[in-house]
Amino acid sequence: MSASVALFRLLAAGLVANACVAALVTPVEAQEKPLVVNSATAPSTLDPAWACGIDEISFIQNFYVRLTQNPAKPSVEGTTETDFSKVAPYLAKSWTISDDLLVYTFKLNDNYKFPSGKPVDSAAVKYSFERLLKMNGCGAYFVTDGFESPSLIKSIETPDSTTIIITLIHPDPNVLLDWSTPATSIVDASVIEANGGVEAGKPNAYMSSHVAGSGPFLLDSYSANQGAKLSANPAFPGPGPLAKSIEVNWIGSAPTLLLQARTGNADITIGLAKQAAVTLKNNPATRVLAYSNPFAEQVIIPNGKEPWKNVKVREAAALAVPYQDIVDKVAYGYGKLYFGPIMPSLPGFNADLSKPLAFDLDKAKQLMVESGEKTPVDVEIMIHEGDAVQQQVATILQSTWKQIGINLILKVTPAAQFQDMAEGHKAQALMRLDGPGVFEIGYFLGYDLICGSGFNLTEVCIPEADALLAKLRQTADPGERQKLIDLITTLWRDQYPKLPLFEDEPVVVLSKAVKSFEFSPLPDYRAWSK
Repeated sequence: MSASVALFRLLAAGLVANACVAALVTPVEAQEKPLVVNSATAPSTLDPAWACGIDEISFIQNFYVRLTQNPAKPSVEGTTETDFSKVAPYLAKSWTISDDLLVYTFKLNDNYKFPSGKPVDSAAVKYSFERLLKMNGCGAYFVTDGFESPSLIKSIETPDSTTIIITLIHPDPNVLLDWSTPATSIVDASVIEANGGVEAGKPNAYMSSHVAGSGPFLLDSYSANQGAKLSANPAFPGPGPLAKSIEVNWIGSAPTLLLQARTGNADITIGLAKQAAVTLKNNPATRVLAYSNPFAEQVIIPNGKEPWKNVKVREAAALAVPYQDIVDKVAYGYGKLYFGPIMPSLPGFNADLSKPLAFDLDKAKQLMVESGEKTPVDVEIMIHEGDAVQQQVATILQSTWKQIGINLILKVTPAAQFQDMAEGHKAQALMRLDGPGVFEIGYFLGYDLICGSGFNLTEVCIPEADALLAKLRQTADPGERQKLIDLITTLWRDQYPKLPLFEDEPVVVLSKAVKSFEFSPLPDYRAWSK
């Protein structure tokens, strides 16, 4: 066995060991009133196989189980947060990995059932994975660790109802993390087949507004872009949930979101603008808590579209961004500056190679002249409806980019349309709070870098970086991985393919009534209660 294989097997064993000692949530007496959760942005679909954005996958996961899950760790002010560096059992109670790192054999718990009465067994897992691959939406990207499906999974076998064997085409140390993500949720085949089935490359209309899971919560009602009501699944055998019922409201009005939080009418508020959150620091009815996670506010400038095909225009735009002012005046200090393909909170980040860019308007003007681009040039930038941060940043960019000959036109877009436009590569530019669904460098760069990938919204193509990334994705040795990451970072910076404004430090507002809260950029409601 090679040193890298031995290291990975030791790591895998450590993940399982850590899983065994992870604290589990146990149910408590249910509250009479629902836990009220207010969020600034709404999901565009409820289908785990099709969902792409943070807003939908974070909501969806509460209705499903997955093979594995991420445990919790202590965090600020008595709260916890999800530990994405570890993997714990969920539907799978145990697993083994072959010496060549190609074959994963899972033994499943046999006490999970769908509301239809069907068992959540190996056949359900196989159906769910194969559905992801056939539909080939964002879900396929998760189940194959970001490789263009089905290039990672060779076969899926079900020797009996509680055993599933997944064989890979090549080694990938990251798949246990991938298979704990919401996209790999196990669905009820009987519900889906009765409501449109599975079509290659197409979404399922029924599943865009319904769920077919067996997770900790049941979906009692759902109104797109408005709200949903959840109740604890009485048949759920796993840990939690603590709350008997949860009322989720998607509120695009920033003043309304703030007022609901200030008065205590909302128990948990997510997505409140930093400026508004700061005003609640001394409010007796609330707690304002800040966390760190590898999600960054970014300006996506598709390199395959005008005027972004010209690298000098991209560099000029990058230098005409007042980064520190944005962090100070828009993020109110809740942000970390950097410039590179990797966020500061992700393992592998190299601060020396990812130093922030300085605001240099004179150099930006000169680069626009050197670019040969006829100015002024109109650029339409799409921003998410209800996202106050994006609206404020876009207004700042309008002012500074105008001085270098870029006329920025704002297009405020509802959730579903934003998702379709972004994933369909139909926007000339867009702002997006973005980060990896799996907190691992290889996965993230897999959709942020690869030439020709439909998931590469930046449309950047650096063939040399792609070759390095392919090697990184199969390398377990930490030292070798870091060398590859550093080379990729250098190549990326030279091309100015997009504009990371800052790594976001998300702020959550809790009413004083909240007793238990676990933070995650992909929230798991099981540990939330008042």
